[in-house]
Amino acid sequence: MKTLYLSLLALLATAMVQAQGFTTTTLISGLQYPVAFDVAPNGRFFITEKGDGGISTAGQKSRIQVYSAAGTLSGTFYNLSDSTNSDGERGVLGIALDPAFATNHYVYVYYNHRRSGDERIRLLRFTEAANVGTNPLLIFDLDVADNIPGNHVGGNLHFRPGEPGKIYFTLGDLGPNQTNPTANYANKLTNPYGKILRINKDGTIPTDNPFYDNGNPLTGNCDWIWSYGHRNPFDFCFGPNDSLYCSENGLTTWDEVNLVRKGGFYGWADCEGYYLNSSTTATCNVAGAIPPIADWGPPPALTGIMFYSGTAWPSLANHLLVADYNQGKIHDCVLGNAPYYNTVTGKTELGDFSSDGLTTLRQSADGCIYAMDGGYTTNGKIYKICPLATGISERSSSALSLRVYPNPAGKSSAVTVEVTRPEAQSLCVQVCDMYGKLLMTDMAVAGTGKTLIPLDIQGFAHGLYFVQLKDAQSRQLMGTVKLVVE
Repeated sequence: MKTLYLSLLALLATAMVQAQGFTTTTLISGLQYPVAFDVAPNGRFFITEKGDGGISTAGQKSRIQVYSAAGTLSGTFYNLSDSTNSDGERGVLGIALDPAFATNHYVYVYYNHRRSGDERIRLLRFTEAANVGTNPLLIFDLDVADNIPGNHVGGNLHFRPGEPGKIYFTLGDLGPNQTNPTANYANKLTNPYGKILRINKDGTIPTDNPFYDNGNPLTGNCDWIWSYGHRNPFDFCFGPNDSLYCSENGLTTWDEVNLVRKGGFYGWADCEGYYLNSSTTATCNVAGAIPPIADWGPPPALTGIMFYSGTAWPSLANHLLVADYNQGKIHDCVLGNAPYYNTVTGKTELGDFSSDGLTTLRQSADGCIYAMDGGYTTNGKIYKICPLATGISERSSSALSLRVYPNPAGKSSAVTVEVTRPEAQSLCVQVCDMYGKLLMTDMAVAGTGKTLIPLDIQGFAHGLYFVQLKDAQSRQLMGTVKLVVE
């Protein structure tokens, strides 16, 4: 029986290699208040930096930067500091390269414009020439009230793969009426706030938008609307069948991910997650409201989102990955009901990657994951997260040694983690279960030589666990050991 039990654990360990074994490399660092990025066919990074607050100040640095595929700064693509309000969540936010960028060199940017007291939300199209933005063309221009709070402005934009001529972008509810459902913008079709919007890439309005009526978005229905009833739809991505998945920030109780349908109503301000606003027990049953496919409580401030379609990381195939800002984690959502992938059947954590918070996720050309450590930081980064080329094992780098003993261990055993390193490194140890749930985090390892860390497993159930050694700053995985608790 014991042999069978250990054989089963070995099989589970093999499965966990793909889900938990990865390396994290810092490609770019030193970014100033970064929010989003897109990647050109040749690997160049086009990165937005929102600005450090205020209105049209010389030191504001509201701009788009270009970095090479190797992570070196190529220069400033365009500086919008003279006309950007970067207070709070405002600034230079979303960015998307045209699907035909290789031939037309178009780059689209969402930003919060302000000059001489005139507050607007704008989309600009630039033409890239030798890493510089030229010929700025205004394709979306919305006059907003000057006295709104500096939050819930949305600001991400993407092209749907099946509609290369259409731009989708998020716009939050602007915050002022967020706790008053009768005054809330999000559930009304007469304004663009708390919505996902859709325009042609030349700025005109598609006549097949679900609430198109007279072609004037400021009278009657707002013709730009694709979906409504959102609080602050932060980011979105497209998956199989061109399906649209959106991350959304709740008020105080729930964040959520929605599968967004044409003309869909997503419940705010009556609903938050699966529940009535600010409730943890009362299910939302508002007529017509489409429930999310997953929610998180308390809210971790969900941000970047991507559908994994690569082949390099088989265990993530057809999974939805969602980043958060409060904890700097990437959440792995298992999608069900293939080939529609319209349900979430399980959630784990791929790992925690940032103390500042994550804002954007992208899939790299080789099937790895790009993650931006961004937001309110003057040392923002872009990480590249790749699966280990070999199976998970009791391994160490050439400079480190990691082991756990006794192993297997009884629940009453005095278990010790031993880390040996020949030079000073800032490291930490964490423990997760076989489903990826973190049980112990950031047990510090400092100095050189050998460090012994007592590991309390009294509350552990019988089963398989993973003890991981990480670089405390970059969060790169340095070594992993399987621990069996009998």
